[in-house]
Amino acid sequence: MFTPSGSPRHAGATVPGRDAAVGQRRPARLAWPDAARGLAIGLVVLYHATNWTWSTGYEVSVLRDANETLRSLRMPLFFAVAGMFAAKWMTVPWSRLARGKLLYFAWVFVLWEPISLVVRLVTGYYQVADADWGTLLHDLAWSPLVPRSELWFIWTLAAFFVIARALHRVPVPVQLVAAAGVSGWALAGWEPESIAWRGTAQFVLFFLVGLHLRPLLEGFAERITGRVGWAWAVGAVAVWLGIQWSVATLGLADVPGLYLLANIAGVPAGVAVSVLASRVPGARYLPRSLGLQWLGARTLPVFVTHTSVVLGLLFLLYSNGVWIPAPQSQWLPVALWAAAIAVGLGLGALAPRIGARWLFAPPDRLTGSARSD
Repeated sequence: MFTPSGSPRHAGATVPGRDAAVGQRRPARLAWPDAARGLAIGLVVLYHATNWTWSTGYEVSVLRDANETLRSLRMPLFFAVAGMFAAKWMTVPWSRLARGKLLYFAWVFVLWEPISLVVRLVTGYYQVADADWGTLLHDLAWSPLVPRSELWFIWTLAAFFVIARALHRVPVPVQLVAAAGVSGWALAGWEPESIAWRGTAQFVLFFLVGLHLRPLLEGFAERITGRVGWAWAVGAVAVWLGIQWSVATLGLADVPGLYLLANIAGVPAGVAVSVLASRVPGARYLPRSLGLQWLGARTLPVFVTHTSVVLGLLFLLYSNGVWIPAPQSQWLPVALWAAAIAVGLGLGALAPRIGARWLFAPPDRLTGSARSD
């Protein structure tokens, strides 16, 4: 789930602490879900940086190939972790869900979707033939129903909360089987008008898996922390890579259900990597390293700003006649990745200090007592 800097996140702390109000010990905070979010958002930024760099004309084939492999890990992992911490919203009244969660998504989407689309038009990256300001206004008017930017993530998360809340009385096995059918079909190559519609269909299974099968994910994560945890981790990654390679090499991705298997295998592989990363010394704190766990606790500012940063920097390069030839160009997406994450984290830290918290969350007077976590 998206986590702006300073926002409440999943309960607990990495070390048991005490509740200041009642003097009781808080449950231990799970470290790996933050690392998983950090891993997912890092891979998303790298994917977009690579694709936009490639569309500019630079040679980045190495990263494009790597991103294609990672496609079956980054999104399933992200949405599975989001579902893990959605249970509290499944039985609340619709009015509380709307104020405490849906309004949060709607606020961020309505604020940042115009910014994203304007940047794409001004920099020449608007992917609509003969686009002009009239086209932009038309697309903005329809964006709440037909999202056209990378903010489809936020739209899709809102859709998942609505779907899961509406289905909460349906038996879990029925939910999972139906969702598997939808996701397997969509992952086989469904191409609707909006990437948000496609993403909702492709990844609804993984949100519901995180929601209903959280104990299984946590149990697997505990195995990774055991004495032979490295063996479980290597096995999970090997299984995922084996399925991914087989489906891609044999050209079976368009067969309904087969690419879904690679995505399913990507979840335990991502969990394994996240657990190991969360145990690396210094992985939590910026002064030591920009660790996945630290990044995963501050995903929202990075996510909503990264495309605009990447496009702005690419625009500066080509508008000033700066060209980076191959093979050096293979490193350009990495540089853009680092810059985009730095800008997002910096803006996320600065916003509340200058009274601009509204950039990443609705004012408290709108959400009332319903906290978005």
